[in-house]
Amino acid sequence: MRHHCTINTDLDELVGHETDGAYCDGPLAAAMRSGEELILEGSAALSSFMLLKLKALVGGIFIPETGECITAAPCFRVVLH
Repeated sequence: MRHHCTINTDLDELVGHETDGAYCDGPLAAAMRSGEELILEGSAALSSFMLLKLKALVGGIFIPETGECITAAPCFRVVLH
């Protein structure tokens, strides 16, 4: 799975967000669920603070909108490109 990052990329874009009353997974949550490799293209555009947040999330994500905790499936990994 690939996702193109910009200087405006935020956690809602990567983790997911609520749209029209339904929660939609972002690429990070989707890759964690399925155990896929997530390639973040243009990752050099991400701030160091955003990279620290991303590093903290790869161990697990709590989705407040659904009350769900997502842990990474086997083979999941993030590649900064």
